[in-house]
Amino acid sequence: MNIIITPKPLSGEIDVISSKSMSHRYLIAAGLADGKSRVEKVLDADDINATKTALEAFGVVFHKDFVFGGKKEIIKSAINVKESGSTLRFMIPLYLLDDHEITIYGEGRLAKRPLDEYETLFASTVTFKHDQINQLPLTLKGKIKGGHYPIHGNVSSQFISGLLFALPLRREDSVIELLTPLASKGYVDLTLAVLKRFGIHILNVENYYYIKGSQRYVPQDVVVEGDYSQAAFWIVAGLIGKAPITLKNLLHHSLQGDKAIIDIVKKMGADIDVTTDGYKVYPSQTIGATIDLKDIPDLGPILMVLAARSEGKTFFKNVERLRLKESDRLAAMIDILTKLGVDINVDDHHLTIIGQPIFKGHQTLNAYDDHRIAMSIAVAAILADGPITIVGASAVNKSYPTFFVDYESLGGDIK
Repeated sequence: MNIIITPKPLSGEIDVISSKSMSHRYLIAAGLADGKSRVEKVLDADDINATKTALEAFGVVFHKDFVFGGKKEIIKSAINVKESGSTLRFMIPLYLLDDHEITIYGEGRLAKRPLDEYETLFASTVTFKHDQINQLPLTLKGKIKGGHYPIHGNVSSQFISGLLFALPLRREDSVIELLTPLASKGYVDLTLAVLKRFGIHILNVENYYYIKGSQRYVPQDVVVEGDYSQAAFWIVAGLIGKAPITLKNLLHHSLQGDKAIIDIVKKMGADIDVTTDGYKVYPSQTIGATIDLKDIPDLGPILMVLAARSEGKTFFKNVERLRLKESDRLAAMIDILTKLGVDINVDDHHLTIIGQPIFKGHQTLNAYDDHRIAMSIAVAAILADGPITIVGASAVNKSYPTFFVDYESLGGDIK
């Protein structure tokens, strides 16, 4: 789907959609519980539907807000996780609680995203079959046990979360040892919080996670909170626009790592008020800053849009973390911002953006089949001096199917 955006400032009030990260985690924990849980306000998006499908391979049943836990035995021989990296990496250790063979399929760039950590960890007990180039389709056969799991923390936190979900269900005790500092720590903290809510206890001491075996997930009634990763787009839209935007349905004490967006924009000079259930963002002349993307790679694209509008230079660190996502987000944003007339300098680990007051319009920009790229372009279009065409705008279905509906509700002009 291609759309054309005629530049207009956005303003008004919006209910931030439910958290994708929390939806994944609550559904998995409920699916592993022995009984019926209620999970309200689950995000309706492609990635979350992939997790539901993946859990159904365990016999998990979904009915409205209710989740009926499965037996943790594989009842399907094949599953398609679409483009969801979280689903893939969370479910692999869970499928290996059973020794039935299962083949996992995927779509888009997911087949290129690395799974080496799991292959190394489970090499003695599990057979991984895939071709020489692609990770998917992947056929798994074998069973994991408790024990010592040394793992690199700087590849993806999803590997850690996958182990944290599965190992408490093994008879033996386990220890996860981080061999390198943990990137995206906030996502692991989310996993630990959800596990605790569902009765699973894990002790974290420095770079070790101590996990007792033979634990059981206890059914719970939970409500998915609003998503700071998605709120970031409206926060930046409010800052670069001409009228305030009020965001509702955000917990101020949230453990979401991308809640860091609030502190980052404040550091850049944002005028933002805390409200009862969210924030009110006012148009602001932000200034350049140094931003480390090590723990917040999903915020990278939209923060680059804000940097391109901020006064002076903004220096991004650890930008290589953007390369192994739904697209090569670093290359995508360099291409997009360059076409918008933004001055950018880049090397392997750093990116410098020099801000400017307006972007070049009358451009056709590719979303690279990436939801966060499509949404970032739409926000950048506010400041263009002519229409912007987005190629592949339907990529937003991965995490935020109603993004453009909400965009129009705030005054956006889309055709």
